[in-house]
Amino acid sequence: MEDEKRYLKTLESIMKKIDKKHLTEMGRALYIRKCAFCHGKDGRGRNGFAADLTRRISQESAKYTIQNGGHNFKKSFPGSMPPMVPEPSRAEVIADYVAKGFPNGHPGKTIFVKAYCARCHGTDGRGIRFRAPNIRHFDTSTIAAVLRNGKKGVIGRMPAYTHFSASQVTMLSYFIMTLSERPAVKIRKITTDR
Repeated sequence: MEDEKRYLKTLESIMKKIDKKHLTEMGRALYIRKCAFCHGKDGRGRNGFAADLTRRISQESAKYTIQNGGHNFKKSFPGSMPPMVPEPSRAEVIADYVAKGFPNGHPGKTIFVKAYCARCHGTDGRGIRFRAPNIRHFDTSTIAAVLRNGKKGVIGRMPAYTHFSASQVTMLSYFIMTLSERPAVKIRKITTDR
C-alpha cells in the first residue's frame, strides 16, 4: 500500500512536467499491463472478446444502445439514455450513420435529428457535457467515464476500474485516442476527482 501511495505521488509530480508525447508513451505502458489482455495489444478487441478501440463505436453496438438504452455512465451523464428507436430498420440506419462517423448525405442524419439523438449527443455527435457522451470520437471524458463506471454493451460487461488515478486515466486516454481511426481533435487532461 505504501509503494502504491509513493508511486501515485511520484506520478502526480511527473504529470506536471510531462509533454503529450511522453504522456502517451506512459499510457501505452499502462495499457499493455492493464488493458491489452482483453482489448489486445493492437486495441482491436481480440476478435470480439472486448471492444475494438480502433474505432469509436461499431454498428452493432450503436444499434444495441439505440434499442436498449444506455445506463453506463451514471456519474458523468446522470440522466442515462432510454431505449430510443424500437423499429429495427430505423435503428439500423442511425447505427450505420453513427458507426461510419456521421458522413454528409447519409440518410441516417435526418433520423438522428428527428429521433431526438441530437438533443443529447449534439448534431455532430460530440456529446453535451453532463447529458450524453461523445459518440463520434474517443475523448478523455468518455474514456474516463468508461473506466470509472464500467460499461455494459452488446458483447458483455467491462468492469469499472476505480483504482486508476486521474493521471493514469489521462495517460490511458491519450494512448487509446492514438488507436482510434478518427481520434478527437482536441485532447485535454482529466482533472476531475474519482
